[in-house]
Amino acid sequence: MMLQRRLFYFLFLSLVCVVVTDETIEILKNIEDLKNIEFGHDYPHHGLFLLHFLASHISIDLSEGILLHFDPERQDYGFQYYNNTRIDGNTFLHPDDPQDRVYYTLGDLSSEAVRTKLPPYVTQEFYNAYESPKRDLDRMVLEMQKGSSRKADRVYITQVVIHQQGLQYNQNKTFEISPKLIKQVQALQKPLNLLQALELLSTDNLNASKGSSDDPRLALPSDQFLNYLKYSEKHLKNIFEEPSLRWLLILAGYDLDGRFKVHEKIWSCSKDESFQREQTTGNQKVHLCEGPAKIEVKSTENGYARLTWSGIPKNILDLKPYLVLFKSDSSNDLETFESLQEKTSGSVDTTMALNHGLHPRLVTYNFANKYGFLGIRYSVIWRGPQFDEANRAIPVDITGYNASLQLYTRNGYACARLYIKNSFTDWENEFRYSWVGFYTSDQDPNHKHQHYQWVSKFDKVDNKSDDHLIYEYESSLSIGPGVQARFLYSSQTVYTRLSLRWSSVAVKARTVPWENMYK
Repeated sequence: MMLQRRLFYFLFLSLVCVVVTDETIEILKNIEDLKNIEFGHDYPHHGLFLLHFLASHISIDLSEGILLHFDPERQDYGFQYYNNTRIDGNTFLHPDDPQDRVYYTLGDLSSEAVRTKLPPYVTQEFYNAYESPKRDLDRMVLEMQKGSSRKADRVYITQVVIHQQGLQYNQNKTFEISPKLIKQVQALQKPLNLLQALELLSTDNLNASKGSSDDPRLALPSDQFLNYLKYSEKHLKNIFEEPSLRWLLILAGYDLDGRFKVHEKIWSCSKDESFQREQTTGNQKVHLCEGPAKIEVKSTENGYARLTWSGIPKNILDLKPYLVLFKSDSSNDLETFESLQEKTSGSVDTTMALNHGLHPRLVTYNFANKYGFLGIRYSVIWRGPQFDEANRAIPVDITGYNASLQLYTRNGYACARLYIKNSFTDWENEFRYSWVGFYTSDQDPNHKHQHYQWVSKFDKVDNKSDDHLIYEYESSLSIGPGVQARFLYSSQTVYTRLSLRWSSVAVKARTVPWENMYK
């Protein structure tokens, strides 16, 4: 009898532990579950944008394993190490956190090293809600096994709270994202055959589609599907360019009306729809809230900053706005400014060398009296994303080795960065005859490089990564559309540049060609 009581007591405690664990971190199984929590639901939160971005860069295998298309240890896309320890000394995500687990977090936009690596749709609310305390609260966390840099065990969403000791994640607003939910977000990114979907939604085939498809749009009633589609085209299309992102916001319960009101305020939109439709430029009708508006820093053919813009509403052009360029998003000293020339889209080349952190803003100027002095003052309408030195492209793996290569720019010149994993201890000996070549096009033969440097002559730099050594080199080639870096491996000595042409070499890595933009 005593033994039975002990067994019963043990089973009871086990069940309690399971319940406590489940209640501590709830698992969200589908997009519908996102509606019932407070995560990224209103402006200027960026949590749902982070979820969309992460889903675009992972795969779910047949056993629901989470495969990463990047390396968080290398701090790709701004991932940062997280030690999973609360301010009170306890662990945050799991009380019994095993020693072989490691955590990485994404979304700390207060760090320039993070926000510059993420796409504009993730960061635009951060830049344009300049004084809002809610613009940088959302995070995503990856749980991984040590030594497994390309596979995650779990994905979490959470929010930060501010303590005197610093930022801490909110235990009550932390949830695990299931692989099924991720697959639903990924399904939204596939083009939807509208006619086929409408036919399916209006027939008895709907029940079959619910069980065979991960696409949550096909689980909607036909009338609700049409209402969502109309709302997306009418309101969200002018704010968010990506259709799949608009669908995620709609299905996850984002405050669409509130965001549209922000849009109206930013762009001084008329609320009279008939008035909006009647505005014309020649024979073309103009919507005073057209968009989405974009301003960005791109590259000229010789390493200078090119300012581009598109989707600027006609009523804003009537204010004679300018595009101004600053060294960073915290700087108030403008480096150069250019007129939009009354064009809703276009580009203009500047004489500013490309450097990390350059920040474009759309402004209007006026004369104002401040502290008894009459001078020119400017008002910011819209802030674009800061320029990233690597064009937000992550390093490419060097085939066969725990190392990778990245193309970036400094002062408008093409540069190369090597990431060497700490476990690759023999890299100096293995790469002693290897070099990196710089090319103006990905079509150039290997011996037609414009510049090159031996790996042994790269400079070591200090870095915050405990997992990699980092080496850099700045070439004399101007960065520009199409420029590419290649890692060329040789097992024998190559004495002169001329002999590179006839050397027995292998291209172990090619970077993505630098962005190709219109002039």
